[in-house]
Amino acid sequence: MAHYLVFLEQRGGCISKVSVDTWNRVQQQAAQEGESVSGFVGGPLKPTALGELYGNGTIYHAQDEALSLPSETLLCRILSALVAEEGCTGIVIGATAAGRRLAPYLAETLHASLLGGCAGGSLHSELCRRYIYSGLVLAAYRPEASIRIFLQGREQSRRSFFSTDRPHCVSFDASPFFVPHENLLIRSVTSGNSRKSIAESAIIVAGGRGMGGKDQFVLLEELASLLGGSVGASRSAVDEGWRPHSDQIGQTGKAVAPDLYIACGISGAVQHLAGLSSARTVVAVNSDPHAPVFDAADYGIVGDVREVIPAFIGAVKEVLQKK
Repeated sequence: MAHYLVFLEQRGGCISKVSVDTWNRVQQQAAQEGESVSGFVGGPLKPTALGELYGNGTIYHAQDEALSLPSETLLCRILSALVAEEGCTGIVIGATAAGRRLAPYLAETLHASLLGGCAGGSLHSELCRRYIYSGLVLAAYRPEASIRIFLQGREQSRRSFFSTDRPHCVSFDASPFFVPHENLLIRSVTSGNSRKSIAESAIIVAGGRGMGGKDQFVLLEELASLLGGSVGASRSAVDEGWRPHSDQIGQTGKAVAPDLYIACGISGAVQHLAGLSSARTVVAVNSDPHAPVFDAADYGIVGDVREVIPAFIGAVKEVLQKK
């Protein structure tokens, strides 16, 4: 019987949305296949931090302050020990920036097969299928190691998981794994921007070169605020200096999986479409009726974004006022 260990990433005392989705997705498959699941989280947590985690299993919590921003080498030692103790056959990590740094370290330490970006399928499938070349080719990989490490994003955690069970949380002593002066943190720099990350947002309003300038993104900020979403951008808009790189969506930016993606003034280059291929519903607004983005859209509006978006904002406000 397979036994999975899920790494739960915490930010400011809360479990990241990607990690929550990953845990619940693994629990769903474990319930179907009769498998078991454990978890690990490091650093101080808020009292409600584990409130969205469902299913059975044990979550090991190391409360050391140093584990709020741990090094990959420290996490490798802790997770390797848990894998050996629990007899885990697979480790599942959310595909965040921290997760993408940790997974290769852990794969090298455990001599495990690293499977990232697999399209569908269960955790114990014989093949991992992954889109390559900007989504033009579906490649199949066969893992050979006895231990597998899965790097999963929100696109692999789409289905809801319903359970009345709650995992059991126990304290974990991480002190034996610390090495003096190893990877000493000199300074932590946190962005003052309170906006939700586009990687975890359920609604994204994204703009491209068709917006016409940096000032026009104020419209997208207003629409995203009304919808409770975040603002994203194409590479061309980022290259123009209209938005920061952290907002970039696409092959050289972030891959996202929102419930609603509104593409405004984005032509739809294949590199950009590769980043939103897991969006549930795509709405495109573009003045060019032949723009490639319409081929990927569920709904399309042909028109000037500087006229369509204000009308869109007005309609949303009208609906909200009626509630």
